[in-house]
Amino acid sequence: MKTQTQRHGRNEQETTPRSRDFLAAYGAVAAGLAALMWGCSVFTPPDTTVEPGFVPAASVANSLAPGNAPRRAPDIVARSAILIDAVTGESLYEKNPDLRLPVASTQKLLTAMVAIEEGSLEAKIPISLTDALQPPTKLGLPPGSHQRRMDLLSSMLVSSANDAASALASNGNGSYKDFVARMNAKARNLGASNSSFKNPHGLDEAGQFSTARDSAVIAYHAYRVPLIRHFAAQRTVPFRFGDGHSRLLENTNWLVWSRPAYFNGLKGGFTLWGGKCLVASAKHNGSEIIIVLLGSTPDDVFNDARRLFKWHQTKLRTGYGDAPVRVFTE
Repeated sequence: MKTQTQRHGRNEQETTPRSRDFLAAYGAVAAGLAALMWGCSVFTPPDTTVEPGFVPAASVANSLAPGNAPRRAPDIVARSAILIDAVTGESLYEKNPDLRLPVASTQKLLTAMVAIEEGSLEAKIPISLTDALQPPTKLGLPPGSHQRRMDLLSSMLVSSANDAASALASNGNGSYKDFVARMNAKARNLGASNSSFKNPHGLDEAGQFSTARDSAVIAYHAYRVPLIRHFAAQRTVPFRFGDGHSRLLENTNWLVWSRPAYFNGLKGGFTLWGGKCLVASAKHNGSEIIIVLLGSTPDDVFNDARRLFKWHQTKLRTGYGDAPVRVFTE
């Protein structure tokens, strides 16, 4: 018995390392095959490519024709929503799309477009006391310091910094009010005529509103600006303060952290009046879409976006979207 036990012990010591080597090799092969099957999308960041030949459509996010309501679309929590084709601008799903609501920090996409058009992004601009006091999400920029416009732009799009948005507007081509006026003019020129913007950051203010349809129109054009596409898809960006110290900023749009990386931007936001708002873009299987959700909750908005994405993908496969809609997890 002792001999058998000793032999069993020797065999176990001899064979276990080989078993472990086999399992490790098997795991490596399995991981490699999985990566190929997924097209390496699990490991790659969101696709921020701006494809050549994109021309803004003359008509974007038009109303769905009567009787053309999408079949088996999921129920969502948001008060207002729309899903459009990011290439053609065609509306694919609607829920109260013309309801006037606050859109929170999603309007920073419009702020970014105006700031980029004004140029001088490498220039450093001063931070005023008013800029520094903007609540609640901010970098904590010291009044009197100077920051590069490009850094303020990235922090505004990634971490939704309100002091950065205020500084960009305060140091534009004219006054703060001039900048906001250009935001409204830009929105109208793009075709978003059912909106009124009072500030560059989206904080609640009387008389400020937009709609899911207008937000989709603005997002459709913002999607074509390479700098916006780049920054809005970053999971993190470094920010260097005027005194030299740095801070790593995380994207407040949780969808860009999803794996696989189908979601590739654009912007989320939250205010007491507006609730949780989201403008999200996604790219998969040759399809590109933009989803707008307004008046939702922090617990529901990202799951609703995933449900609409999943429903759209099912619709592409079946032609009807009739398969059961299931939320995919990160």
